[in-house]
Amino acid sequence: MKALSIRMTALTALIAGLAWSSAAQAYWTLDTGTNTTVNAGTSVGDSGNAAYTVQMSGFYVGNALNGASKLSGNWTAGTMTDFSGGGIGMYTGTDASSPYHALDNNENTEGVLLSFSASTVLSSIGLGYTATTAATPEYGCVSGGAVVGTTTGTCASGTKTTAPSVDVSIFRWTGGAAPTLAGTAAGTMGGWELVGNYGDFIQDTSNPYNTVNSAGKTSSWWLITAYNSGFTQSASTVNRGTLSNGDDFFKLYAAAGTKCTGTVDANGVCGGTTVRVPEPASLALTSVALLGMAGLRRRKAKAAA
Repeated sequence: MKALSIRMTALTALIAGLAWSSAAQAYWTLDTGTNTTVNAGTSVGDSGNAAYTVQMSGFYVGNALNGASKLSGNWTAGTMTDFSGGGIGMYTGTDASSPYHALDNNENTEGVLLSFSASTVLSSIGLGYTATTAATPEYGCVSGGAVVGTTTGTCASGTKTTAPSVDVSIFRWTGGAAPTLAGTAAGTMGGWELVGNYGDFIQDTSNPYNTVNSAGKTSSWWLITAYNSGFTQSASTVNRGTLSNGDDFFKLYAAAGTKCTGTVDANGVCGGTTVRVPEPASLALTSVALLGMAGLRRRKAKAAA
């Protein structure tokens, strides 16, 4: 009976480990519909989270590019537009032609608020279109699907040159109740933490996308905007790449992340998520189970002798 109990324990550990390793990262394609608020539907690629959903809302704030703050006024609700699979953009003010139908920081600073049905560790952002009016644009250099650098000229041999890279700012809501972004002063962003300013985002529609939030912070509400140097930063804000105002244009194609299932520390970092266990971990669990069963066979052989 004891041997049977040990054997069952080993097999249970193996099965549990393999089941854990099958949990996939959730991701959402965000090119559905034209409205102020769009229901982007359920997560893709994560059958264990059929009810895991996200909604989108568009917002913009005026720029004051000749002033010290680079921002003018409060956030206002804006109408998002789906551009035939290329991703979500927005028309505001006198935006009238390409690339002004994208999310940009040219006349206004525009962004999209993602409202998840569960606290989410945002991990990457997909862009279906990028453009810049910078006098010297930067381009992403990609090798094996990963960005290996940026350049203002031609990428090195063996790498692929993408469309121009753009500057993106990402915030997370730190409050308990759902935020009301409309009317919030963009210069102070009360209740919002600027997680990072990313200056090397490229056109990328394959998950994982442009990586963000390496600290593993979590929230049910994430705001993705074109970069603006007037946003208030903290000691934990990530600044990556070369950042500039007024010349970035992109369409938001997708987002990827994991549901936070553990405790959250004082810095907003999630202590556990429903993510895929790396393959080596699965192999280690299998090895433990097989070693246990091998030990039982040796003991049984000795008893017979």
